[in-house]
Amino acid sequence: MDRLKPDVWDDDTRMNVLFSPFREKDLNPSSWNQKMKFWIQIIEDEHKLTNKCIIEGKYLPQMFKRKGKIPTCIETVLSEMLSLGKIRKLQNCDILQPPSGSGRKGWLTWGYDTLVKSPISWGWKTLTKESSEEDNPRYILESCLNDQCSKVLERLQCQMYCDIVNSIMEYSEVYSQCGDLCSSELEFKVVIQQLVKERKAVISTEEDSVIIKFCSQNDDKVKNITGEDLKIFRIKKTSSALMSKMETLSFVGERLKKEAIQYRNKSMKQHSLRTFKQYKRVQDRISKLSNSIDLLDDILHRIGHAASEEMVVKAIESGAQALKGINEKNDLDKVSDVMDDLNQAMQDQEEIQSEISRIDHEEEESLEASLESLLLEDGKSAVGDQQVDGRKQASSEDELSDLLAGLKLPDVPTFSPGKSKEFSEMESQSEIFVPDLSPSDKLKRSKEAV
Repeated sequence: MDRLKPDVWDDDTRMNVLFSPFREKDLNPSSWNQKMKFWIQIIEDEHKLTNKCIIEGKYLPQMFKRKGKIPTCIETVLSEMLSLGKIRKLQNCDILQPPSGSGRKGWLTWGYDTLVKSPISWGWKTLTKESSEEDNPRYILESCLNDQCSKVLERLQCQMYCDIVNSIMEYSEVYSQCGDLCSSELEFKVVIQQLVKERKAVISTEEDSVIIKFCSQNDDKVKNITGEDLKIFRIKKTSSALMSKMETLSFVGERLKKEAIQYRNKSMKQHSLRTFKQYKRVQDRISKLSNSIDLLDDILHRIGHAASEEMVVKAIESGAQALKGINEKNDLDKVSDVMDDLNQAMQDQEEIQSEISRIDHEEEESLEASLESLLLEDGKSAVGDQQVDGRKQASSEDELSDLLAGLKLPDVPTFSPGKSKEFSEMESQSEIFVPDLSPSDKLKRSKEAV
């Protein structure tokens, strides 16, 4: 249980409530439903984790033992799961049973089984059945059973490289391939029986062997076992028997080889030669068996290849019939008329496109002419503005030249000035603050000076 410890498993107060018997549901329906949901979920998770689909009522409380205590409400939980359809009681019809072969028995065997064996067996089961079922009632957990059925069928279908050859096999072979998906052989038999009920598998007997045929991946239901299936099974069984015999002879050959070498080392020439001859005979038998096995494998391969070819031929035949039916609906004259109509429609479409292109070309030429005239008018107005700006700039330059020409400035002195009296007076006068004049005042004063 440590692998599936819930979140509340360490809460002693909560677990004491969950381990206690159920109270009346009418007193607190919400609490009752939560407790029931908890136990149903934990039972399902535990059995899924351990690959179990059979619940044993006697040992179920021991699975959830905690701190020396076991839950005392499991019987109520099982009763509720039984009413909800989550579990059902395990019966003999749920376990795989070989088909009855009474039709092949002789009169003596049939009389013994019918008059002696069956009554005694029925009486013994009747006396012991009630006590055993009361002590340890067993149930089938539906969700886990469905999961295991899906896993077994999926694994077997993945190994079917050819449906007609690999879909039928012996029970022992099936168990060797998929027995690890169940916790016991009893549960494996329950799984196979469930597949039989769902028409995913069918069982039969052949020479004291239980054979099972499974549905392929492309089929929802399994087909019945035919005579061809039985022949293929016999080939496979013979090949398997020859393989086992060849392995046994290989061990015998190795033993004879070692004995021959030992006799040779002990200088026992006659014993060594006789033993070596036996070894050679065993090797010849192994070689013949190997050839026989190769021949049987080749036959199985050819059967599978023939089945594939048959499938391909059927597919080609179906395609040919479908194509023929379609061609019958399409008359040759009708197709010719349709093609003529298509060509005429395409020619009309080309004429329409040509006319639309011509109209677009004329409109484009008119737009280009309008754009050129607009550009010419803009160019003329720009030239006129430039001429006016040039005249204004020339007149302003002439006025400035006339103004500068009217100014009379003193000549440049040819000697360095000395510090005279007049200069001293001018220097003293320069200490007097004279405010700055604006350019217009300076121009006015310069004209007055002139």
